[in-house]
Amino acid sequence: MRSRLLAGLGLFGLGLGLGLAIEGAGSSPETVVRGSDEPPPGLDAEAVFEARLAGERKAWAAAREELELEVLRLTGELDEALAERVQREEDFVRFTEALAGIVPPEAPPEVAAAFAGRAALPEHVPVAEPVPDPIEVALAARAKVLERKLRTLLTTERVDSLDLLEVGTLGEGFVGPVVFRVLDDRGRPIGSLSADRLRLEGSRAGRTLTIVLEAGYERRDGGTVPFAGTLPGEERGGERRIFLQQADPGPWFEACPELFGSESLAPLHNDGKWHVFLVHRRLNTLFEQDTALGYWRLSALGGILDDELRDVQVEQLSASGKLQKRLFADRMTIELSENGILLTLRGGIQMKGGRKFDFLGGRYRIFLPGAEVADWKAAGLPGLVPAKESSAGSHAPLSLDGVRR
Repeated sequence: MRSRLLAGLGLFGLGLGLGLAIEGAGSSPETVVRGSDEPPPGLDAEAVFEARLAGERKAWAAAREELELEVLRLTGELDEALAERVQREEDFVRFTEALAGIVPPEAPPEVAAAFAGRAALPEHVPVAEPVPDPIEVALAARAKVLERKLRTLLTTERVDSLDLLEVGTLGEGFVGPVVFRVLDDRGRPIGSLSADRLRLEGSRAGRTLTIVLEAGYERRDGGTVPFAGTLPGEERGGERRIFLQQADPGPWFEACPELFGSESLAPLHNDGKWHVFLVHRRLNTLFEQDTALGYWRLSALGGILDDELRDVQVEQLSASGKLQKRLFADRMTIELSENGILLTLRGGIQMKGGRKFDFLGGRYRIFLPGAEVADWKAAGLPGLVPAKESSAGSHAPLSLDGVRR
């Protein structure tokens, strides 16, 4: 019996270092002091068990009392939270009732009902997606096509210093905004060009192409430089012309016709209203009337269309006949000015000293102040006299020597 009680006491923690000692056989079981790990000889194991059980009961009672106090405290906090919630709900009801009195009469019924407290506004009101304009979609898609074609054409012409990064949308005769990255001879980026618009100019006669960037600026070495022609105080403006020599504008026009002007690269042909060779000869005869300070000579004329001379080559010579300059243009017009004759060449270049220069602003003007206006009118040239009233028109036949009968 005693051995079984000793084994049970070991399960309650006598092995944890708690020793129990009772002073004398007649001592009370509650008189418990710490001692050695082994109970002293003659200790009543049953009394030890009872003392251990009594101590645990006291501990359980104290813990229960503590838990009951915690429950009372939490119950009080919950009651206070419920009271605050009820107060907020009452305040919200009074707020919605006040708003219901200021809802405009033209408000939708669901809005008025929601402000009156009869319904709640939906958490998410679906917004109809705007329907894209089909024209804008088509212009943006065409701009993407032009972007790919421009990159290909720049690579074909070996324009290694420019890398097209961005093309906006297609406008009337231009695409933009555009951004170019500027590269050095080793392909390293050294700056950028940004412009609101990009358009093209070309000359079949001069075999040139010009990329015109409008309203932009160049960024290099950490600074920003507006294009030439920018007004004071503006950050961008003017234009930048990138001139490509010995470039056939035909493929550019075929790939990007929207970027050329309405008159750019028009087909070079003759409408048959004029005798081309007769106009050519008479024009050179008029040029040779005054050679004291030099003169001009028309070296080539491709045709005449709508009173415009097409595919022309004009040479400037000194008084001794030495070539000084050559002009190549797709179109040339002749008109009277206040004090002479004005020739305007468009869509071309000038060659001087073995170098090509683009026409400034796309045109080149030749003013002849010493020209005899009466002689020019009598010659019956396009732009001065209608073809049907001119002796150089094709309404009357010519002999083989070019003389009208």
